[in-house]
Amino acid sequence: MISQSAENLPRKPALPPEASDYAQDRSEPVGDVVRRWAVRSGFTRVSDRDKIWAVWQRLLGPEAAHTCLERLASHGKNAGVASFIVDSSALLSELRNFRKEELLEAIRREVKTYFVQDIKFRLEKKPPPKAARR
Repeated sequence: MISQSAENLPRKPALPPEASDYAQDRSEPVGDVVRRWAVRSGFTRVSDRDKIWAVWQRLLGPEAAHTCLERLASHGKNAGVASFIVDSSALLSELRNFRKEELLEAIRREVKTYFVQDIKFRLEKKPPPKAARR
């Protein structure tokens, strides 16, 4: 039986430093890599729906709590229509008859990525809290 010592075994040639999988100057936190990937893939973009809702809340103030963005159609016969649910008939009347054009213009001015052609409203009363239903 022939035994070879570690000194007599053939050695692999050393890789140049730039070919190594790990280089001190290239290492970075995983969070930075994931953040860069998320930005490149589009996961960090704010959706048109979120932009419109943010403008809507700013324009209506506390009354926005009585509304909900139901639908934002991007194609079909309702393309460009933002549909809102309103839980108060008085607010519905105000929005539909007095503030619709003002709100529409503000949304068009501030949300450049989606063109809102029209705003539709519909009344839907919220059920009272369970404690009040007796």
